[in-house]
Order: sequence, then structure tokens, then C-alpha cells
Amino acid sequence: MRLQLFFRKLHKWVGLVLVIQLIFWFTSGFLMSYMPIDEVRGNHILKNPENKTLPVLSPDYTGITQQLSDPALSATLNMLDNLPVIQVTTINQTMLFDAITAKQLSPLSADWVKTHISQRLSSKHQVRSLSLLTETPSEIRGRPAPVWQVKLEGPENPVVYLSPQTGQVLATRTDRWRLFDFLWMLHIMDYDERNDFNHPLLYLTALAALMFTITGVVLLFYTLRKRPA
Repeated sequence: MRLQLFFRKLHKWVGLVLVIQLIFWFTSGFLMSYMPIDEVRGNHILKNPENKTLPVLSPDYTGITQQLSDPALSATLNMLDNLPVIQVTTINQTMLFDAITAKQLSPLSADWVKTHISQRLSSKHQVRSLSLLTETPSEIRGRPAPVWQVKLEGPENPVVYLSPQTGQVLATRTDRWRLFDFLWMLHIMDYDERNDFNHPLLYLTALAALMFTITGVVLLFYTLRKRPA
């Protein structure tokens, strides 16, 4: 009888501690699974860039390396819009050069960014403002600065982030993504960086949930054992 009472009290108090987080887990899990992940990522905001055929070239790699302050680790020939470019990576940075003239193109200008994004936007959106940020915003944490921030007119307050060194779209953020990010924070219980699901608070809560389940099974055993035939 004392053991049954102990499990009953333990089950009750662990349940009281867990109830709010359990609501957060189930609600956030349901809502995140309900939202289409492509739309959360903002893939509907920008059209994929057209695949361009590289022309036959003989790039002036010597002229490019002479402009570098560090030894080149790699050099890749690509198309950037309609222009053939060479992307050079060194120990400290990545840069773009015109593959025909060997002229350095990066950091890419605001005019280029605006034209590039405008050509890729869906019909519901247009460029509202551009800013070159020297610090990475929290909604693209983990990406290196500087970064171009392109705010758009249109549904869901979309923002596109581009690398000024390569022209690559680093991320697209919308209100739907911001909601998903908030739900993800609640789900993994990382209220700071929102990307760590290996931390003591989550361990303790998961352990408490396990204790709640085990005590519930034990109480069910006692209830069934006492039931008359």
C-alpha cells in the first residue's frame, strides 16, 4: 500500500511539472508537421536560377592570383547570371572574378543584388530595401558577415539574405519561418541559440516524462490487480 501511494504521489507531482512542456511539445510538433517545409524555407519566394551553359574560355588565372593577398585553395568556373565568373577561395575569404577580364567583382554591389533578386522574384513580391549588414541577424545565425539583406514587399514580410562575396542566396525568411523557428525553440527547449537539443534542461524534462510514463504503468498494474474477477 505504501509503495502504491509513493508511485501515485510521484506520478501526480511529475505530471504537474511536465504538463506545460508536454503541451508545448505536442502543440509545436503538430504545427511544425502541418506546415509545408518548402514554404517554411521560402522556396516559393524565389524562382530557381536558370542553368546557363559555360562558354569555352581560357581564363587568366595568373592575373587573378596576382590580385590575391593569400594563396588560392581552389578556383571554380561558374555562371553568375549571364557572366562567366571564377570563384576563388583562400584561407581567409572567397572572391569572384570576371572569367574574361580577370577583374575582381566581389563584394557585389547593391545594384547587382537588386537586379539579381528582382529577376528571380515571384509576381507577388518586389524589392523594398537593401542593406549591407556587418553583423549577422539572429534569424540567419551561423552565417558569416557581412551579408546583403534584401527586404521585400509582399505577403509574410519576406527577407532574402545574400553573400556579397559569391552572390549565393544564404537564406529566405518569412513570418511562417519565424513562427516555425519559435515552435522549434519550444520543442527543443533551447531558448537562446535555438539549435541545441543536447542540453541539461531537455535531458531532465525527458527523464521526467519517462518517470511519468513508468509510474503510470505501475499504477495501472495496481489498478488491474485489484479489479475483481
